[in-house]
Amino acid sequence: MAWAFAVSQSHLVVVSSPWLYQFLFVAVWCVNMLDRVLKVFRGDPAVHTDECLMFARRHCFVICLLIAVAAVTGLWIMFFQLGVVIFEFALLPGVFSILFLFFSTNPYRKGGISTGFGLGAFFASVAFATGAGIPAYFYGNLGGGWGSQLSTSTWYLVALVVLGMFSRERWNEEEREKEGEDSVARDMVSLVWMGVIVIYVVFCLAAAAQEYTADAWIYYGLAMAGAFMFVLDRLKKNMPPLMLHTLSWVALIFPMVLSGLLAQASS
Repeated sequence: MAWAFAVSQSHLVVVSSPWLYQFLFVAVWCVNMLDRVLKVFRGDPAVHTDECLMFARRHCFVICLLIAVAAVTGLWIMFFQLGVVIFEFALLPGVFSILFLFFSTNPYRKGGISTGFGLGAFFASVAFATGAGIPAYFYGNLGGGWGSQLSTSTWYLVALVVLGMFSRERWNEEEREKEGEDSVARDMVSLVWMGVIVIYVVFCLAAAAQEYTADAWIYYGLAMAGAFMFVLDRLKKNMPPLMLHTLSWVALIFPMVLSGLLAQASS
């Protein structure tokens, strides 16, 4: 919701109805809950260590029932509140969401981070980024074609979400490893990963400097989110895993709320 608000404000689009935000909320919730339920059914090893998956395992029937109710609600919003034209804008995020669900629940792993996770993270990021732009496309004059939905700022957002997902996966892997095991290799990977985040922040600031409209606030928000991810990675040893995971989402949400408000004020 925060990202959709920020993108709409950066494009100077006024979202006149709350139904579209409600549809996005239902759609994202269903995809996330389906991901957890499918991992439970396919016997993902993380079910025995991840707190969110353990909760989904204990309450699987209730979650499945809520998913069915939410799906019916989403279809009602689509057909009776937004109209079939929403399919033009939701097609790309929907396709990538299905690809995310397929690859993220792949139980086969090779090495520390599975190929399935890498592909799932990419598809999830594209679905997230294109979905966040739906209100701007739906109510604005940007069109619903793939060219507008896969704009430059969208790919920057894709890169940020990928960085966030891989950071959380690295934190989980480090938590599962024994103390002192391959510590030199872990430190090297951590150093390289921090360098990647720094490079990303620099590119975002450079892109913001080239913009002379409200779009610049999107890049400033992306840079701020990347900086927060960097700080969290440095503080990870002083936080429990669940708090670290929660703050990583706050790091992705707060900068975009702020950039959206600043874009609104500047317009």
